[in-house]
Amino acid sequence: MKTPSSYAGALNITPSYLNEAVKKTTGFPASYWINQEIVLEAKRILFHTDSSVKEIAKQLGYEDCSYFTRVFTKISGVSPVAFRQNYRK
Repeated sequence: MKTPSSYAGALNITPSYLNEAVKKTTGFPASYWINQEIVLEAKRILFHTDSSVKEIAKQLGYEDCSYFTRVFTKISGVSPVAFRQNYRK
């Protein structure tokens, strides 16, 4: 699940209520936390496997590898390839 509405549906609450509650508690919207978890999982996979970025993107539910790369880079500050090179030395 990559959207707040998916989580809201699983919790039987509205997406706006979920966002309101999460933002009130943490200061960030639900989508921020979802993306943080996705990037954290991507980092684990990049560090522990030799899977390509395209394979990792598909594994995490992204059909468009370039979109996944943009999301990863925006959140972590480095591209997936640069992350792997920096932390697997």
